Amino acid sequence: MPQITAINNDDDLDAALARVGPLLRAAEGTPESAELDALSKLIQEYEAIHYPMGEPTPAGRVQGRMDALGLTEEDLVPVMGSRETVDAVLAGQQEVTPAMADALYELLDIDVRDLLPQAAGVANA
Repeated sequence: MPQITAINNDDDLDAALARVGPLLRAAEGTPESAELDALSKLIQEYEAIHYPMGEPTPAGRVQGRMDALGLTEEDLVPVMGSRETVDAVLAGQQEVTPAMADALYELLDIDVRDLLPQAAGVANA
């Protein structure tokens, strides 16, 4: 097993990512599996520091669920009112209303608190 070293820069990250590919099919309990686990943790830590993702926006959550379910913007029109409203919400130019949040919960199974920032603040108060 190659020696695992810290990831200190993007070149180290690229090398670690290149090494992960061949290890993905490693059988559990093997040295390769242990190497994969160690590299994965190092990669996650490096990326969390140097490439933080942050919390997804309501628009990002909706787009992600649409992608996962194979839906299009047209599929949201019946629950959001119009194509213009769908486009504005997905572009982050319009907030999700409580009525939209309820309908999106039914369609996409996204928690209403993840769509309405004011609802999250009330729930966490």
